[in-house]
Amino acid sequence: MLLYGVHGDEGRWLDPVVGRMVPPEFRVRKVMSRGPYVSTVDPRFYESEVGARWLEVVESLRPFDAYVELHCYRPEAYDRLTRESRGRVPGLVDFGRGVLLGSVPRGHKQVLGEDVLTLTMEVPRFCDSRTVEVAREILELIPGRTRSEFVRELGNRFPGPTKEALRRFRRYYPELEPF
Repeated sequence: MLLYGVHGDEGRWLDPVVGRMVPPEFRVRKVMSRGPYVSTVDPRFYESEVGARWLEVVESLRPFDAYVELHCYRPEAYDRLTRESRGRVPGLVDFGRGVLLGSVPRGHKQVLGEDVLTLTMEVPRFCDSRTVEVAREILELIPGRTRSEFVRELGNRFPGPTKEALRRFRRYYPELEPF
């Protein structure tokens, strides 16, 4: 499953590329076309209008083995998103062409389930065709694979970024399976 349109006007920016980016095996839902911006790492997210809508969409799509939350970012946010620590979550890692990947907030993981493969993916607000290809290449690794198979295949295709993403994840959550 893949959700997008979680923050502000992200849904509007991602609409043109989601169809080219996401493999057909995914169930795709937009949370909102336009809404308030409430950070998913903020504990108040779950008490907000968008958090309630997010939870409603998640529950309507159960059961699922994988969850990807797709966001888009402005160029000036890149450094903040990719720094080692983003406060409550590890910084995202660039897998090429500005496609950032990392873990979901712990609050999401508690709702989604510990056994579910969970990823946050951020793409630049203005995606070129190569960025779409990189995102699709990552997403195509998910269907039909277990979490460990996905991580192994991600490491085969993107060795350096995967190693860094795993290092950051384990620094924050040493007792948990990555993603």
